[in-house]
Amino acid sequence: MSNITIRELTFEDKEAFLKAMLHSQSLHQSWVTPPLTSQEFDEYWQRFQQPNQKSYLACDELDNIVGVFNVSEIVRGAFQNAFLGFYGIKVYSGKGYMSTGLKLVQKKVFEELELHRLEANIQPENTRSIQLVKKNGFRYEGFSPRYLKINGEWRGHEHWAITSEDYLSDTPEVLKRDHVNLVPYNLEWPKLAQTEIEKLKSVFPVSTIIDIQHVGSTAIPGLSAKPILDIQIAVQSLEDMKLFAVPILQKLGYEYWDNNPDHKRMFFVKGMPPYGEKRTHHVHIFEHNSDH
Repeated sequence: MSNITIRELTFEDKEAFLKAMLHSQSLHQSWVTPPLTSQEFDEYWQRFQQPNQKSYLACDELDNIVGVFNVSEIVRGAFQNAFLGFYGIKVYSGKGYMSTGLKLVQKKVFEELELHRLEANIQPENTRSIQLVKKNGFRYEGFSPRYLKINGEWRGHEHWAITSEDYLSDTPEVLKRDHVNLVPYNLEWPKLAQTEIEKLKSVFPVSTIIDIQHVGSTAIPGLSAKPILDIQIAVQSLEDMKLFAVPILQKLGYEYWDNNPDHKRMFFVKGMPPYGEKRTHHVHIFEHNSDH
């Protein structure tokens, strides 16, 4: 792959930018409406001179534009949030340049701009863009009908977001903090597990849970174990749980580990760095007839 870099848009990019957009209309159609005329570019460039707007060009080693990333509506204070828009250039499509560029944009956003959250709003049919953000650590947060006006039509969009904690989650420093030691058996583990089970029962619809149990090494009296309480939930349908389990458990402080390799379960962690100081609970959701 070529050596991809990102830099801020300049007015001198006008000719090359418009040429790239005109040649990429079939790729952009239905999804985005970038500037196509000299006047539209002038208005576009002026917008990104404001302090709460950033436009980055992803370029190859010859400074050819291979993609565009816009970080807009930057909000400071208690929010520290911005919105991400992006589009590729047709001749460079499918080469992995946008994924490389997005990683560089994330570095800008979380390390230089020091934002906490970045949100991308994408039409559900735009599967390539959804795969791009999902591959780069964004999580699904919901859907809003008639959310943005694209080509004169109000269209529904999925909300995908990444926080600074998500961005940092695979760094060596965080992985070191997530180290877990074995400790002697603790008589409080069954009580703590039962307390958590009652919380879980209270937030899920009664009809969705067939059984829920404290499992794993902390459930065996007298056994030294990792001090993490494992709770297993048996359900009728894993696919149904995927529709609502994530936001329910997030309210209790759990993070969904969606890239965990076992696709026959949903796996949640409470307290895992950088979302917390130390893991305290795991929740495993399986179908009741699973091998597990």
